[in-house]
Amino acid sequence: MMAATVDHITSMEKTMAPSEAGLVRRTIWLLRAVAAHPEGVGLSEVAREAGIPKATCYRVLTVLERESWLTLDPDTRRYRVSLGLLSIVGGLLDSDGAYGHMRGVLRQLAEETKETSGFDVLLPPNVMVVAQVAGPSLIGQTLKPVPRTQPVWATSTGKVLLAALDPEAVRTEFAAEFSEKAPAELGGLDSFIESLDSVRRNGFALAYDELEVGAASVAAPVRVRDSTPYAVWIGGPTYRITRDRIDSVAESVIKAARGLSELLSVTDIILPSALTGR
Repeated sequence: MMAATVDHITSMEKTMAPSEAGLVRRTIWLLRAVAAHPEGVGLSEVAREAGIPKATCYRVLTVLERESWLTLDPDTRRYRVSLGLLSIVGGLLDSDGAYGHMRGVLRQLAEETKETSGFDVLLPPNVMVVAQVAGPSLIGQTLKPVPRTQPVWATSTGKVLLAALDPEAVRTEFAAEFSEKAPAELGGLDSFIESLDSVRRNGFALAYDELEVGAASVAAPVRVRDSTPYAVWIGGPTYRITRDRIDSVAESVIKAARGLSELLSVTDIILPSALTGR
């Protein structure tokens, strides 16, 4: 199924300049090579299998890792396909795989809180909603499309994911986007970074009337081994997610985040088998 998606991408090369088409081909070859190794693969081996010079291979792999399509084990230096790739092919995967289990946790969270739940990944300068499950009140209504990107400063997941980063890294990577697009009422990037201290202390983040008036969301970090690449959230109208209810729903979201952390610390390793059909 991944091959069908890749073939669709390859057909786009005809409309591209030769250099752009070459980059697309190299990216596809590298994704195929990494996905063929559920146990992970090192730089030299994947460069050899893909037939790409090692220096070029490293540059492309670095971008794919930064965009959360691949993960790199800091100890073994081996690459694996990441859950972030589900934002592209998630709907094609077997429901019994990692994606299906993750959606099961989201369904349980939606049932428990009676609100829509979701799962996001950081894709600077935004967060991307990878999956979502409608709450009971949305049955029969149309959800916003997935995947979709949203600004980090206006979402509870964005705050959670930025709180997991070094403040200087946040300042360096998000300063330009923040100064250009963030609303003035946030008080500037320094004030926003300071506000992340409470997120780290509390273990969750809240967005209230920030993404849109009348909407609220609560998010908690999903840690996978030594990193925090994902966040889980619930969202709904402010007349239901009242200030008095925040602590209660936050407890449910944190519990779901812990469950996902345990799940993905194991299944993220075997995710490529779902992609390759092994």
